[in-house]
Amino acid sequence: MLPSPPDIVCGGFAGAGRPEGMRFYTDCLKKLTPNAQVIVETDFFVTYVGAVGLEPGVLLIAGTGSIGIGRRQDGSMIRVGGWGPMFSDEGSGFWVGREAIRSALEDHDEGMGGAFITSVCQTLGLGSITDVSAAWNSGSLTVRTVASLAATVFRLYPTNPADRILNEAASHLRRIAETAIAGVGLSDCRRSIAGSIASHPLMRKLIRMEFQDPAESPERGAILWARSQTQR
Repeated sequence: MLPSPPDIVCGGFAGAGRPEGMRFYTDCLKKLTPNAQVIVETDFFVTYVGAVGLEPGVLLIAGTGSIGIGRRQDGSMIRVGGWGPMFSDEGSGFWVGREAIRSALEDHDEGMGGAFITSVCQTLGLGSITDVSAAWNSGSLTVRTVASLAATVFRLYPTNPADRILNEAASHLRRIAETAIAGVGLSDCRRSIAGSIASHPLMRKLIRMEFQDPAESPERGAILWARSQTQR
């Protein structure tokens, strides 16, 4: 319960980058706070502001999905990747999980068994790796459950195929970060990292780039952005 009605409300939401999403979240906040100025941003924008601040920099996010966010000196924002699990999100938890499933299926096709296939099946709750297509088509296997395999792959490192998968994921994440840095145009800009995959100690080591931990939370980022707008 707030001590008094707010003058300004800022929120970051998934899907707010689309016009229909922007309208939906704006309408919701206006109904809740009819007398306040409402600011709606994407979830990754307020995450960036919390992690890096308002200065130029780059934030690499990799959890279930992956994306690189950059802010130029003129305040304009850029993004690299983050176009969804089917076409993008390289190096993410879903990407790692999908590669684990693909590797397990290849091992099965070659007549191989072993701990890797067993671990994949146990994590996904499958009786056999050949059940994976039916589980995906029925909806019992989802993007999030596939992404949950990342924890298993980290646990099995440095054995193969976990070693190969995680090194390839790191290569993808490094490319995303380097592309974002190039887009910002400042090689020495602040770099931060977030998300369960990107911030995992092993992944940070494999990426072979220097990153700082986020300065603040996404919630704090929304507050900082709202304050910056009132000071204009």
